[in-house]
Amino acid sequence: MNERALKILEQYELDIIGTRRGRGSWYLDTPGGFRILSDYSGSENRARFQNCVMGKLRDGGYRNVDMILPNREGALVTRDWEEKGYVVKEWFAGRECDTSNEGEILAAVQNLARLHRLMRLDETTLTDGSFQNLYAARPLMVELASQNAQLRKIRGFIRGRSRRNAFEQGFLDSYEHYYAQALEAEGELSLAMDRLADLQREQENAVCHGDYSHHHILICGSEIATTNFDSCRFDTQVSDLYYFMRKILEKQEWNRRLGLRMIDAYMQVRTLSGTERRLLRVRMLYPEKFRKLAGSYYFSNKAWISRQYIEKLEKTNRQECARQDFIKIL
Repeated sequence: MNERALKILEQYELDIIGTRRGRGSWYLDTPGGFRILSDYSGSENRARFQNCVMGKLRDGGYRNVDMILPNREGALVTRDWEEKGYVVKEWFAGRECDTSNEGEILAAVQNLARLHRLMRLDETTLTDGSFQNLYAARPLMVELASQNAQLRKIRGFIRGRSRRNAFEQGFLDSYEHYYAQALEAEGELSLAMDRLADLQREQENAVCHGDYSHHHILICGSEIATTNFDSCRFDTQVSDLYYFMRKILEKQEWNRRLGLRMIDAYMQVRTLSGTERRLLRVRMLYPEKFRKLAGSYYFSNKAWISRQYIEKLEKTNRQECARQDFIKIL
């Protein structure tokens, strides 16, 4: 263990039996179970909000979440001599959810539905009223309008280049198709604003995980642990379902049968309202993969174009028919 990690751990009441290096972290074996030491870019207030959400889950009987442990002074975030933040969290002996295993995918969806049933912070849980102001998602209408403006900006930049590389030409060739979808999603959302406002009032204190992916779902024998609540926020909870489904379906070539089974698995635990189903469709309709790829390229060093950009664009285009087929059945 390096000197920096040792200095951080000196500030905790921990009896460490063994350590091993992980991906950007240190895994710690203690008499009380596994712990993990990792970097943390958030504030002390953000860490308190995360623990508030995870405490609500534990109060509801869902124990397998990575609570942040306080140091000797009671702070959740510990800083080194360079003011870099670290946290020590409870951890679990398990492996990441296998994105090629349909049984584990469906179990992860049901796990998400169970989380959503518990992730509602009432006034007694919200010890700090500023949480709702600080950690609320940006309105989806504002988000889509901003993303569409970014797409137009990127197109203008590429069209203005005298010499275009293969990715830039591929982007322009595909642009009208995907931008039409982006406008359609924005238009459908605009038509549903009254229903969305009602949904937001119904879920005023509902919290999303914010980054629910296979990386943060640990299979621990017959149980599941959910980790990394760093991005949790107040938002309509179907946002989590959309994010997980999109990530999985991109890996599964937009398998329509699997997509429907994921929705069914979720609804076996938590019912989706008609408005949530419509919101799920709007989010699926938006060409997020194309937009993210374009944005990543736009902000990259263009002196050298990675072949990966071209390959990812080709894959996105190759999957497009299957993606549209799935969206039609929503």
